[in-house]
Amino acid sequence: MIKVRRLYIIGAGASCPYGLPTLKNLLWELCQFLDQQKRNILKTAIYEACGVNLECPENSPDFEEFLNRLDAQSLLYLHEDQLNRLSSLRSKAATIALKGLRNFFLQKSRALGTKVGPYDRLVASLDDKDAIVSFNWDILLEVAFRRQNRKYSYISTESSKDSTLLLKPHGSINWYALLDRELLKIDLTANVAVFGDDLTNYMLYLRNPLGRLDMGSSNIFAKRATSPLSAIVLPTPTMALSVGGSTHDNWVDEGHIRAMRAVWKAFKDMVENANDLVVIGYSLPGTDSAAIDVLKEFRKRGARRLLSKRIVIIDKNRRIVERYQRIVYPNAKLISEDFNKFHPGML
Repeated sequence: MIKVRRLYIIGAGASCPYGLPTLKNLLWELCQFLDQQKRNILKTAIYEACGVNLECPENSPDFEEFLNRLDAQSLLYLHEDQLNRLSSLRSKAATIALKGLRNFFLQKSRALGTKVGPYDRLVASLDDKDAIVSFNWDILLEVAFRRQNRKYSYISTESSKDSTLLLKPHGSINWYALLDRELLKIDLTANVAVFGDDLTNYMLYLRNPLGRLDMGSSNIFAKRATSPLSAIVLPTPTMALSVGGSTHDNWVDEGHIRAMRAVWKAFKDMVENANDLVVIGYSLPGTDSAAIDVLKEFRKRGARRLLSKRIVIIDKNRRIVERYQRIVYPNAKLISEDFNKFHPGML
């Protein structure tokens, strides 16, 4: 059982002070980031899937909702019938959107990551009884850890007293899945590390999240097996990890499932035992049904300690407080509308 005193819950709103868009504006900004050819494909798919001509930021569909409508599983029977799935507009658009997402976030993070901000103050305040759950795909938090010369770990089996557990239940743009298990040899002096104690998870992540996927002297089998897209969780009802390609066999699939189950189990353990939840920019969206179920554990364990447990919220939308009070725990309050003004004394 993982015991923490304070658990931070981080959502997209926490990265907005750095200039990253909300999920509502992300699709518009991504289209502006892409070259003309890719932009045209994406805008055509947006019209087909959402019925919107993307001409201005105000009519941009929510990015997660757009990805839901691009779900390639709906093409499964056509694919099984030997039709060329890669020629599908929505399959092309999904690949463009996911590749573009990583490149967009990476460029933004490189430009913004040198700027000291509220993530730095948050990281500097952490002690060995604190942990973080981030639902963000971006890597601004990791950059702040490196700038503060603090260590973090993505999975509980790697955590130690000198590192902070940073769980990312929705994946991250610096995670890459391995698609095969044959003759793998990973050069751990390169810009990659193994997710977990060994290769049983078939997951890698970039040590320097702002760097490129540098496999160093890893053998050719490992390089060929590394997924071309980042390993992230798409906002589908199943909440399955998207690994950016077809795996060689079910054994590899099980490894990815094992890795994400470990992340979610650690999340649940910490919610059950934390005294404080500090929620920053996470609106508890209805699509995140798994996260809502986990956060409800805070109420179950708090019945005997009603006065000692609490939720504090930093969010520009004051109405979020009522949502947390009704769904998660009654002792919830707003302490600030601006994460830019965060300092540890507020808690």
